[in-house]
Amino acid sequence: MPKSSDTTVIGAINPFTKVVVAVCLIIAGLVSPPWFALVVVLVGVVTAALNRKLKGFLKLFAVAMVTMGLFIFVLNLIARAGEPVLWRWHILAITQPGLDAAIGYTARFLVIGVGVMIIMHTTDLHRFSRYLEQRGVSSKATYVVQSTALILPQLVARGAVIMDAQRARGIETDANLGVRLKALLPTAAPLILSTLSGMAERAVSLEARGMTLTGPRTSLLSVRDTWGDKVARWLAIAALVAYLAWKVWQWAR
Repeated sequence: MPKSSDTTVIGAINPFTKVVVAVCLIIAGLVSPPWFALVVVLVGVVTAALNRKLKGFLKLFAVAMVTMGLFIFVLNLIARAGEPVLWRWHILAITQPGLDAAIGYTARFLVIGVGVMIIMHTTDLHRFSRYLEQRGVSSKATYVVQSTALILPQLVARGAVIMDAQRARGIETDANLGVRLKALLPTAAPLILSTLSGMAERAVSLEARGMTLTGPRTSLLSVRDTWGDKVARWLAIAALVAYLAWKVWQWAR
């Protein structure tokens, strides 16, 4: 039987600590040279491996980050005019400002995207929401955070089920682009309707669970906040403030 993620070195850390450290890493990356994006990617690979989520991390990185990163790079590379011109072919030209912009924007995209992926692959959303409630955050607010973060995974899972059902009915969904476009409507309509009905059912279930009631609440889950977590959070924030101050001092020279 596989171990749960909270038994790993990364999984045992307080979820709020992981979010704070990841956000500090993202902010530092946005004001750093482009090569810092490689550091963020390396941190993401190491943390995902320590949390036994390396396969999912690399798959998402290859499918989403690489594809969007290449699109951003090429778009900025050919859309910026200026001098000097490094390469020209008919109406297309690659300039030094375009190359600099392509590298800079792609690096920032990787920093933000990989930072979010680190949070996704190391932080249990239920434990994070529960810790926020322990800190006094409203249960309604934590539910909004949790449900918003789960929208995309739920849509993907529901869409996969609907696609399997359509294939079982004899609808071709895996052929060329034209066939896939024809299958879009019979697939999208059930997805939209099931999503709307799911929202209504979720609202009823929240009311049945006493979401609108006031007073103290109890939970079977209690998230520990050790002194090590508190020290790690303050060290991350202090390091970020010191780094930003150093960058400001360098820019002002």
